[in-house]
Amino acid sequence: MIADSHYFAWNARRQELFRAGMDESRRKKIRRALLAAIVDVNCTLEEVDLEWSEIAQPEVNFLNWAVLLTEGIGDDYIFLNETFAEGKTLLDFETLYDFDYDDYLFQEQARRQSFPDYAGIEYFAFKHPFWGRLLIDENFFYATFTSVATLLIDDIEEVGREYIDQLIPHHLVEGKHHGEQEKGGMRWDMREDANGMEAQLGELQMRWGDFLQERWLQMSRFFAQQKPTVYILDDSLDDDPHRFFIFNNETTLKKIRWRHFLSDCQLYNADYVEIEKQLGQEVSEARQFLDDNYRDIIKNFDPKIVKFQQKKKIILAESFFDDWF
Repeated sequence: MIADSHYFAWNARRQELFRAGMDESRRKKIRRALLAAIVDVNCTLEEVDLEWSEIAQPEVNFLNWAVLLTEGIGDDYIFLNETFAEGKTLLDFETLYDFDYDDYLFQEQARRQSFPDYAGIEYFAFKHPFWGRLLIDENFFYATFTSVATLLIDDIEEVGREYIDQLIPHHLVEGKHHGEQEKGGMRWDMREDANGMEAQLGELQMRWGDFLQERWLQMSRFFAQQKPTVYILDDSLDDDPHRFFIFNNETTLKKIRWRHFLSDCQLYNADYVEIEKQLGQEVSEARQFLDDNYRDIIKNFDPKIVKFQQKKKIILAESFFDDWF
């Protein structure tokens, strides 16, 4: 009622549309009321986001639980931490596939605009994870939505990054332009110091990136042929209730509706131990790849040959650190 005094006179569908499409002003009014009612914090509308960011857990989890009742949709009051196009909400996408494929088309268009020679990549489920929140048995949870192939590659990449540092120890150091103010933000200029082996490190990292991309495609094609399956992984810590929802292919995404998310997922739920077994094998093969390529680089690579790379300038927006801390 703080956002719109007519809210409880509307039918359930109109209420849901209102929650999904709420503008920033109404969102802040509701959050200001929740701060006052739940944690006894009184503030102006301009102070809402700052005050919210300073609330400690587990109080912030309780606040986020209350927020889902005012912003979430469907049976599970689900909410995505994503920015939608003007006039679009999660309710514009009936299934997970509708949302993910729309994002795929957007990303492909953006790459072609930035790189005219970009050849494109075929669509597979959840090339990139998405994050959200929902209620499970009326309890609040953070959620990660991803695919089996993407989850495996993310885990393999983390192991590989640590292993590369064992093979060629290195660390980041500031470049001469780091921290300089630019229009729209701050210059990010960090480089890797590998004690004279920067060229070898760069070559190994390039080969590793190509390996990960090719392995992701291979796994995605394999899982695309499997029957619809969803794996649900509880990754909660003491004050951080979190679930992974892992989907094996496009067919599965077409069967899961946002408004009936949990009940649809349960129809295709399988034991996550299957994925853990595959991860062990994938990690072993990835380590072997790094070992083989490291030996080849040390023996045959000429660090004096510099490959052409497009030079990039990275500017961090002024709000970057506010979003992360």
